[in-house]
Amino acid sequence: MVKKIIFLSVLAVLLCFTPTMAKEGVYLGAGLVYNNPQSSDTIDYLDPGIGLDLKFGYNFGRVGLELNLMGSTHDDTDPGYGDADFSGVSLDLRVFLSELNDPNQIYLLIGFGGYSIKEYDPVIATDTTLKGSGLNLGAGLEHYLNENVALNFGVVYRIIKYDEVEIGGTTFSFDPELKGNMLTLAAGINFHF
Repeated sequence: MVKKIIFLSVLAVLLCFTPTMAKEGVYLGAGLVYNNPQSSDTIDYLDPGIGLDLKFGYNFGRVGLELNLMGSTHDDTDPGYGDADFSGVSLDLRVFLSELNDPNQIYLLIGFGGYSIKEYDPVIATDTTLKGSGLNLGAGLEHYLNENVALNFGVVYRIIKYDEVEIGGTTFSFDPELKGNMLTLAAGINFHF
């Protein structure tokens, strides 16, 4: 317990007094996500879930372009159904609001992504996958520990519409589309090169 308190104290001091600035160029990131399906939508049978998040990006100074891969596992509240896997790939633009020499970079995010929900359907005894696309709106904070390492915290609201379902290898279209918005909380670390 004492080691944990010492570690957290040293980390807090480093976070407060690290002289660094945002760095332009390529970065890679990894972290955890908490995805919460919005209960007012058609896809309201999934519980919130935790998963992994990978980022590949380039900072141009005041803006950054980021490819984001993420996925999470969710319990299905419908009787007889097991876990569902939510996954997504998105391309997001980050616009930084902080001064370039500030180690705390606050940003706004807008982007577009493709998403899917895969699960086993016991009624028809096969896997089903919902597929769709959506708009991402978010904000976050990237705190630089030094010029190459930064902690990243963000929130993204994903406005998703599913328009296809794959059942046993055959794809069908939905009309009207199914609404399945998702709120994502993310925390991770970015490595700048």
